[in-house]
Amino acid sequence: MPKRRSTIPIAHADDVPTFAFTDEQWRAIEDAYGRQLNGDVRQQITTVTTLYLKECIFERTAPPKAMVRKRIERIRRGAGGLEKVMLGSKPFSASTDEQQQSVHSYTDHLIRRHFNDPRLAAGWRGDHFRGVLTSLVVACDCALNDLSAAEGYRGGEAWNWWIQGLTQIAQEHSLPAGVSTELDRNGLPLPFVRLVQELERYLPANAHSRQRSPAALAMAISRARNT
Repeated sequence: MPKRRSTIPIAHADDVPTFAFTDEQWRAIEDAYGRQLNGDVRQQITTVTTLYLKECIFERTAPPKAMVRKRIERIRRGAGGLEKVMLGSKPFSASTDEQQQSVHSYTDHLIRRHFNDPRLAAGWRGDHFRGVLTSLVVACDCALNDLSAAEGYRGGEAWNWWIQGLTQIAQEHSLPAGVSTELDRNGLPLPFVRLVQELERYLPANAHSRQRSPAALAMAISRARNT
């Protein structure tokens, strides 16, 4: 299977119903391809196709990245600011250190009397809460890194990944994978182009690529393999 870019989010599995080709559809796919497909090949094709459908959902629903970045940065600033308050943002001199520790201890004592949240089983503990804030800040930093890595993501890449996956399956099982804009001696597109054509027939309407001639589809397949 092709290596996927781990930084690109994938729609949750619950967003897409379980996808499967029927026996009748498999027979039509095999007739179009001109090859019998064993159970392993069928399962692999079904797997990459299901992943493609999930990626299609992401392409349609992904919000503008600038808005996502802005909100993550706001959360990070808020968490970082509160973390500094919890830690004490200004360094203490030796003469005030004992008093400051007393202030922190008494503050925690007063808050603990009124803080009751079942999500924190141990109740209020200033050091525990600071640890949670630190984890949140780190998580925001990681999320921003992921977002930066994903900013090169282009619509249509889900289809490219699908084609790459189908190509690898064909190659690993010594099945036809050649692509050309030329027709074969029977006046038909090459087998792999016919395979993609037939598979697309059975995808949900919102996952169909635009209708293309066999030559245009062959060119699109070639481009997808080179991305």
